[in-house]
Amino acid sequence: MPSVPDRVRGFVIDDLGWEGAADELSDDLPLIRAGVLDSFGVLMLVQFLESAYGILIEDGDITPAHFGSLASIERYVECRNPSGISGIADFSRR
Repeated sequence: MPSVPDRVRGFVIDDLGWEGAADELSDDLPLIRAGVLDSFGVLMLVQFLESAYGILIEDGDITPAHFGSLASIERYVECRNPSGISGIADFSRR
């Protein structure tokens, strides 16, 4: 199973149309400040994370502290999914 940063990196490239190199999307790149994510991209990312990991993301949690980098997104997903990343929902076959 790919890691959270790898899955989000793939989402940014495939679904949000990132035109840079994949290795430019480092785990610590400030996604919002660097212009990788705009407000619409953040909303799409929230929907992706809720679907992919079976979590509910509260409006108040949509902050740069949680969504500012791939590393912060991974920490957030791990905290919201107490059963662990291995227990994530796989909706890819639906």
